[in-house]
Amino acid sequence: MPLVAEELAFLQELERVDETLQAAAAELDELGAEVERVRLVAAELEAFQAQLPVARERLEAERAEAARQAADALRAGDEAEASLQAADRGRSEEAAAGARRAVVRTRDAQRMAERRVAELGEGAAKLAGAAAGAIREAAELEEQARELATAFGEHSRLTEQATSDPAPGLAAVVEWGRAARAALFVARGGLNSEREAVIRQANELGSVLLGEPVFAVRPAVVRRRVEERAALQP
Repeated sequence: MPLVAEELAFLQELERVDETLQAAAAELDELGAEVERVRLVAAELEAFQAQLPVARERLEAERAEAARQAADALRAGDEAEASLQAADRGRSEEAAAGARRAVVRTRDAQRMAERRVAELGEGAAKLAGAAAGAIREAAELEEQARELATAFGEHSRLTEQATSDPAPGLAAVVEWGRAARAALFVARGGLNSEREAVIRQANELGSVLLGEPVFAVRPAVVRRRVEERAALQP
């Protein structure tokens, strides 16, 4: 079938529409990736903050117990030292040797207890730092969610449900993320349907112009094949 200018122009238009839809789909995918990142991090921070009081309480209890054990170990060490001095004043070498072993044991226990107190102190400092960091990160996530909502509002294919700003708080950011993800899914499905229709039109026209079946081929490929066939015709 001879190639006519109108048919080639129609294929070119289908190619332009396909490229436009592909670019829009890429934009939605990029937005979707950002939305999912913000939603997941917000959910993690929300869980961390919910568990924070329990973690603090448990850590404080461990620190109190470690401090008690350290005090007990200090007293035991002092008592062992006193027993050693008394044994040294006596005549029993066996008693003195036993007292020296007791001093070593109690001082080892004291060092271990003091190390545990120091470790728990470091743990408390790290927990406090993580809590402060979570507050800062939560504020940043809320700002990022608002910026994404603005980007949604500038995209004609997204619903009003997703374009409204999230309310303050991590829970609101998580809920907004769910709504935004649903809106993106619907919009992405619409784009896919439109692209499928454009590709189908290009394939149907290509089948007629080429005289052979064309399936699931993008308009740009159909156009090139048609132009190549036309160039071979006398």
